[in-house]
Amino acid sequence: MLKIKTSNSNVKFSASIFRSFTLTIALTIVMLSGILHVYFEDISLKQTYSSTLNNLAQTSQEASIMAVNASTFAKQIYNDMNVSKLLYFSSGDPLDTSTAMAQLNSYRATSLFIDSIYVYNYQTDTFYTSAEISANSVWKSNEFYDTTAVQMVKHVSDYKTLMPIPRKIPYESLKLNNQEKERDCYTFLLYDTLSHKDEKNVIIVNISETQMHKNIDGMIATSDRNTFIIDDRAVLVTNSWKNAMLTDLTHKPYIQVVLGSGENEGYFVSDVDGVKSLVTYTAPDVLGWRYIRIAPYSVITSGINHMRLYTIAIAVAILLLGLLTSYLISRKLSLNVNRKLIKLTTLETERRNHSMALRQDLVRNLLLGSGSCHPQDLEAKFKLYEIRLEPKKYFSVTVLKIDAYRELVEKYSVGDRSLLKIGIMNIAQELLNAYCPSFAVDMGDDRIAILLNIGEPAPVSGCNLLESLWRQIQSSVRDYIKVSVSIAVSTTGDDARSVSRLYTQATEALFHRLFYGHECLIYAEQIESLKAKSYVYPISKEKVLIEELMLGRITEASRIFREIVEETAGYSYMSYHLAVSHLAFAVNNAVSTIQKNNDIFWDLNINALLSGLNDAELVEDMYRPFFNVFERVSASLEDKKNTRHDEVVGKIIAIVQQKYMFQELSLDTIAEEMGLSATYIGRLFKKHTLNTILNYIIEVRMNKARTLLHTTELPIGDIAEQSGFSNSPYFYKAFKKINGVTPADFRKNGRLQDEEVREIS
Repeated sequence: MLKIKTSNSNVKFSASIFRSFTLTIALTIVMLSGILHVYFEDISLKQTYSSTLNNLAQTSQEASIMAVNASTFAKQIYNDMNVSKLLYFSSGDPLDTSTAMAQLNSYRATSLFIDSIYVYNYQTDTFYTSAEISANSVWKSNEFYDTTAVQMVKHVSDYKTLMPIPRKIPYESLKLNNQEKERDCYTFLLYDTLSHKDEKNVIIVNISETQMHKNIDGMIATSDRNTFIIDDRAVLVTNSWKNAMLTDLTHKPYIQVVLGSGENEGYFVSDVDGVKSLVTYTAPDVLGWRYIRIAPYSVITSGINHMRLYTIAIAVAILLLGLLTSYLISRKLSLNVNRKLIKLTTLETERRNHSMALRQDLVRNLLLGSGSCHPQDLEAKFKLYEIRLEPKKYFSVTVLKIDAYRELVEKYSVGDRSLLKIGIMNIAQELLNAYCPSFAVDMGDDRIAILLNIGEPAPVSGCNLLESLWRQIQSSVRDYIKVSVSIAVSTTGDDARSVSRLYTQATEALFHRLFYGHECLIYAEQIESLKAKSYVYPISKEKVLIEELMLGRITEASRIFREIVEETAGYSYMSYHLAVSHLAFAVNNAVSTIQKNNDIFWDLNINALLSGLNDAELVEDMYRPFFNVFERVSASLEDKKNTRHDEVVGKIIAIVQQKYMFQELSLDTIAEEMGLSATYIGRLFKKHTLNTILNYIIEVRMNKARTLLHTTELPIGDIAEQSGFSNSPYFYKAFKKINGVTPADFRKNGRLQDEEVREIS
């Protein structure tokens, strides 16, 4: 009996232990659910903050690129010889004004992000405008519809040159059919800062606000997140789906927290318009703008709340199962311990990866100019993240660009491409650290940036590293990673504050990989010298190209096309963009005419020709869509080349090219020689070439005159006679009208260009 009681006691004791154990487990799970909720909530907030900060940094980079592109564009317009006549001449030839306005329209047409361009001449108090919104291009300031621009030029010294000015262009006075009363834009002013006069000539470039707006995910009204940009006065500098551009947000409590925070960037939870939200903000960038994103708190923590409910449900289930559940749990205790150890190991790995991500973000923001660049601030951060760089020493930035990157995208996944870039970064740092401290950063897509700490400034571009070291890096990457990289080396900066400028410099230098080819080594100092050279688009060569294309001479057309594009290699990258854009429009118009005249039907989209402009890695890639069109034109014209019309046009061209020097050459003499009606051949020639026979005779004679001016020392009167012009005064007048300069100036400019070419060679 005692044994039974003892046994019952043991059973009850065991049951009590099981029940206590069950209750303990359930309570523990409930407690853990609360702890984990707080823990994962903090992790979720930090991850959301990190991700948001990256997105805002990208938006900041887009704004910086917009400012750089607009500044470059404004300088190019300012230095344009034709546009300068609008700036500085108090009165001018209508032909000069027409030429300059055509040049302004060409500038605007080459860049989709440009809304309008103004040239203000204070001597005449006149605005010369290129804008799609209005047909009129010349305005007196008291009549000009853009009244805010008038006020700006009257007080232009109050504005910084080449810095974006958010504003609204008023259109009320134009009474547009679409009822548009105003348009948001960013205005860039370029004027002579050395002059102390209050009145100045001004170049005004207006950039469409939509170019910034499209990079912000909050522009969709149904989005649960709102992203916007404010200036140092808490005024919106871009539209958000809740507030219009230029709205003053200083009355918002969360904006006051952002402005009053001692931190350059960060996040906090606050009530925003009645909704608990996570507010993430960045430090002011080079433009003085802050980037802010508002995300509803409930969206961020929704997954965590679900997790807590599931945990409580599991705890209740454990209580109901009782002894059986506690028994099973006790048996599997050791297994759970092992699982916890695995989870802890995983968390430790994630912590290390997070630390690496923070190091990468710190240096990446320094390169992009979106973080603090003061040496004293960076010194503590570098020490905290164990980055062996000294912010007060000299710096150089090298950018590596992976060649044939589109092939890698098709071949490898995102994870595999990240591993490839890590391998490239490790190789570069391993070789560089033997010469100077370095740190490599993944800049996204096909770019890797390397920050170099230099003891003393180098006598040449980059740092005091031999060219053989860069070639060794390229060779090692090719051997071990099986990819090739192109390298651009910046100049030297005094300390960490110059890093962003050096990165931009090296990145811009890499654009010239188009002409240097894959696995090239480019020094930014050489590329910087090209920006000072003024590029003039060769209109005469374009005309010859179109003529050859119209006649189906594809080989010659391709040669001239290559020649025009390859000439831009000696100028800024913007010159290359300008030339290709001009050629795309010219080829598109010519092909449309050929199709119309020859009853040929196939689709040609101007965007197809321009696709290679941004996607091409090498200049040969850009040629491909153009040359495909040339070949298609050739094949189409091949079927028509034996027709009567082609023969007549060809014979007319042959007669003109053989007899252009005879002053009596005219439509009637050509018709008489061919035995055809003058009206017939005139109409036929214009239909096939979009040009009259008389104009064609003048073009051939003018081309001969230009050649003689450039290659001989003959007097201008003799050149006029040999070119077929009846008298010298008519030759002078016609030459200046077509070429924009006198024959003497044309000969002088041609020789100066030849001397420059010889010096470069």
